[in-house]
Amino acid sequence: MKCLVTGSNVKVLGKAVHSLSRIGDELYLEPLEDGLSLRTVNSSRSAYACFLFAPLFFQQYQAATPGQDQLRCKILMKSFLSVFRSLAMLEKTVEKCCISLNDRSSRLVVQLHCKYGVRKTHNLSFQDCESLQAVFDPALCPHVLRAPARVLVEAVLPFPPALAEVTLGIGHGRRVILRSYQEEEAGEGTNGAWGREQRRARGVQRAETGWWGQSPASSCCCPPQTAPSKPW
Repeated sequence: MKCLVTGSNVKVLGKAVHSLSRIGDELYLEPLEDGLSLRTVNSSRSAYACFLFAPLFFQQYQAATPGQDQLRCKILMKSFLSVFRSLAMLEKTVEKCCISLNDRSSRLVVQLHCKYGVRKTHNLSFQDCESLQAVFDPALCPHVLRAPARVLVEAVLPFPPALAEVTLGIGHGRRVILRSYQEEEAGEGTNGAWGREQRRARGVQRAETGWWGQSPASSCCCPPQTAPSKPW
């Protein structure tokens, strides 16, 4: 496999790698006749993402040499991410990027051709693997949420980056609500009232961080136009 990425497409490829790195620790690379596939899955196998770059995306694309079987491999995400670590550098200095897969040496070679004739070569080790596919049927999903990516990015900006999870819910009028935590039910026994006061105090404290929404739940409501296209 050999492909050549030029111009602004190098940064596009780097952005795709950054997006995949937020999900999984391993990158599955599979050259296909339809294009180059980059895939990943998280450790619990509950999240999956795939980018398929068509042959027209590349200045030169060859999935496999004549008489050679198509290769599939997986590499550590950190190793591949280190090549595209700085998106600003890619845009300013890198003119083209050449990616080749050599099964004899078990190396994925990524070569960056920079300005003034500078070349940076990365030799990354990989492992053979099976094709990674997510098995699911979208028709069986009872709920659908569609929104512009910019709206979703703005919705999660108020939450701190170190936050472990965000709860997504649907309110009245199909309003999408993002919360920093799911409020628990009132405790039982003599500690019930005290527990409610403690939860209320925590909610007020979080609301004071400047997140969007209502106190004390510290909720984040997307604009009405982000409602799903069909009833829930």
